[in-house]
Amino acid sequence: MDVILGVILAFSAALVWAIASVLSKVSMEKVNPLSLNVARLFLSSAFYVPLVFYLGLPTITPERWAVLIISGIIGFTVADWFFLEGMQLMGVSRAAILVTFHPVLTMFTAHYLLERPLTPGLVGGAFAIILAVILVTTESGPGRMGSWKGVAYVFFAQLMWTFAVIVTDWLVAGESAFSIIGLRIGFGALAGLAFLPKIKDDFKKLNRRGWGLVGLITLFGTILGQYFFTLALKVAGSSVATPVTESSPIMASLFAVVFLKERLTRRLIYAIVLTTLGIMVIGIWG
Repeated sequence: MDVILGVILAFSAALVWAIASVLSKVSMEKVNPLSLNVARLFLSSAFYVPLVFYLGLPTITPERWAVLIISGIIGFTVADWFFLEGMQLMGVSRAAILVTFHPVLTMFTAHYLLERPLTPGLVGGAFAIILAVILVTTESGPGRMGSWKGVAYVFFAQLMWTFAVIVTDWLVAGESAFSIIGLRIGFGALAGLAFLPKIKDDFKKLNRRGWGLVGLITLFGTILGQYFFTLALKVAGSSVATPVTESSPIMASLFAVVFLKERLTRRLIYAIVLTTLGIMVIGIWG
């Protein structure tokens, strides 16, 4: 039952993240990736932090507080910013498929650090996902990924996300998932204050419609998505929750092709199919 509930929660997170990715690309026509990331962190912390204090702070050791703060800054302030930079350079569909390498890193790291099970199904699914990533990164021709700089941004974002997911998996044990995720977002927002002198002019460009779009991105991507995912981690663990959320890149890629008119190539189609197969293998035999 825990696994089923975890899959449902993880898939819900994947759906709202896919919607947020497409909306983010639209928003970045007006503001840069750093400004968008800091703005949504400010909005989401305004929602989460007061509720965390109302419900009560988690009772964790000073060492865990330090890890919580660091993971919030790395996972939200830096990693999300890097992913948005990569998305702007490559487009939603390509950047989203590259992100599917993230669960591979997470599964193997969780296996060795947290003793999560590593089954043949997980390995087989990971292999299919790696093939999909190779197809996208080696794509050539007009309208390709944009630059290897975008690939680097997405790759380093995944490394930081992997660290953040493993740490969150460890932190939520015996604690309120809501409190942990809220505090991580809050500390991520605090770190964002350091960038205010650089992004204040971008904030001035946002009109009522622009802030409304940032609000939707925040609702889907940071508030609902992160809460669903953290609950999935709590009930099923990162080795189950993370692979299921990788349906998000598939949905984001399809949404980008349909709504943003991004170029649909044969390699992208093959990559989407391989990613889907990899997720199915992990879900059925993982």
